[in-house]
Amino acid sequence: MLETTVASDPARHGDIIARAVRICYASGVMDMNGHVSVRDSADPNVMWINSRKASRSTLTAADVVPLDIASGRRIGAGDEAPSEYHIHTEIYKRRSDVGSIVHSHPEHILALSIVGQPLRHVTCVNPFLPETGAPAFDSAVLINTQARGIAVAEQLGAAGAIVLRQHGTIVVGATVEESVVRMITAELNAKLQVEALQIGTPRYIAGEELAVLARENTSAIIIRKFWHFHEKTARAMGALDGLG
Repeated sequence: MLETTVASDPARHGDIIARAVRICYASGVMDMNGHVSVRDSADPNVMWINSRKASRSTLTAADVVPLDIASGRRIGAGDEAPSEYHIHTEIYKRRSDVGSIVHSHPEHILALSIVGQPLRHVTCVNPFLPETGAPAFDSAVLINTQARGIAVAEQLGAAGAIVLRQHGTIVVGATVEESVVRMITAELNAKLQVEALQIGTPRYIAGEELAVLARENTSAIIIRKFWHFHEKTARAMGALDGLG
């Protein structure tokens, strides 16, 4: 328990994490495991993340906990953070541009990693990955130690996502909305990539075409449009019941 750092506005940060996790669940990119974090809006040295034991499908603001990024220690008393919190703390330490992180285990991204296929763009939807594909961490182990967190963060580098072989993926963004949208669209892209590989050799989007799409299809307005759609869809399904 860390007493020297004070986290700000738990209701606000708790609500956005609860909403994000439930949207991921409703969109089919998160199951009983997985986590979303956000950097504290008032203190960049603090992060908020869903607790280790709380159900992802019914997460509430009360199930979201603050951590000191430098030490990885829980601020105040209460539920523990997930065992893989090192993913989040080590990326935040190295990436001042990152305001939110999602780690989950979407099935089509997993399938690609099982056969050693890099996650690459086959669709124009939210093209944020490198041309050669998302970097891949060649291990299926949990990222539950600082050493593993450092290794993953360093391999991620400046990319928007990294695939963990036979484990899952990590997606980063400037905001919660961006990180969640990136996770959903990355899995959509993986699904189409898997289907294309069953038919033949995919034609990957690359070069100047990818550069143009990255400039034109990744604006804040487009991210907000995607977030709005998935939030409204989750609400219509009843996945956001109990949230404001």
